[in-house]
Amino acid sequence: MRKFLVFYIAFIIIGAAYAGEPSLQKLWQTDAVLKVPESVLYDAGRKILFVSNIDGKEPWGKDGVGSIAKVGLDGKVIAAEWVKGLHAPKGLGINGNHLYVTDVDAVVTIDIEKGKIVDRLDIPGAENINDLSVGEDGTIYITDSRLGKVHKVINGKITPVTEGLTKLNGVLHSQGELFVLADGSLLLVNDKGKAEKIADGMEGNVDGVERIDRDSWLVSCWKGTVYHVTRSGKVTLLLDGRPDEISAADLGYDPVNKIAYFPGFWKNYVAAYKLMLK
Repeated sequence: MRKFLVFYIAFIIIGAAYAGEPSLQKLWQTDAVLKVPESVLYDAGRKILFVSNIDGKEPWGKDGVGSIAKVGLDGKVIAAEWVKGLHAPKGLGINGNHLYVTDVDAVVTIDIEKGKIVDRLDIPGAENINDLSVGEDGTIYITDSRLGKVHKVINGKITPVTEGLTKLNGVLHSQGELFVLADGSLLLVNDKGKAEKIADGMEGNVDGVERIDRDSWLVSCWKGTVYHVTRSGKVTLLLDGRPDEISAADLGYDPVNKIAYFPGFWKNYVAAYKLMLK
């Protein structure tokens, strides 16, 4: 009886711990009418999703077929090609009425109300400008994956932040802190440009990062894995689309309702998941 009681108590403790792990519950998936979607941006004010469409078969091709889509929060595609004339758009960010988009070797500015491209800032020496994040003060942060560099853009002036990173992709400026994804790791970049590791061991080509709260993040990977990451370094696998070759690419996130939006890349859809926390 005593052995049974000990086993029963241990089972309850383990079960409670398991039940307390974060998870993702699927809400909806758009029709497969998007054009190789790479990044999703949640716009709380307009209650809409902006999606960057690479289109074509060359993720870095300067072919002029890329576009931006608009998707409703109910999963209905409002406009598969809302703004055209881009090459291979990826990272997205908003400041006021302007939507910023990385486009191979430049940052493109779109007037949201007009639905038109109003500026294109070339990045000298750039090769693969990938992700983008807009800080609270309007500073734009961008990553160059091939060169392993992070730059910031203020009023059209481009300044290096850090370099020497391998397999660099995602960037996020949040609550006064700058985070990047590189070589399977989430890194914090300090004021001197030094990248300090928060967590590592993430597989599937780290791509997008969004903040859940002060000490935890969601990280999505191009090959379909999605992770919950804490400042203490704990990494929890939430989704794994690799067996079905489903990409998670660069996610968007609604922090109030705790809903994550993942672009399916070659599958041409966006899927929404509710983040369930203990």
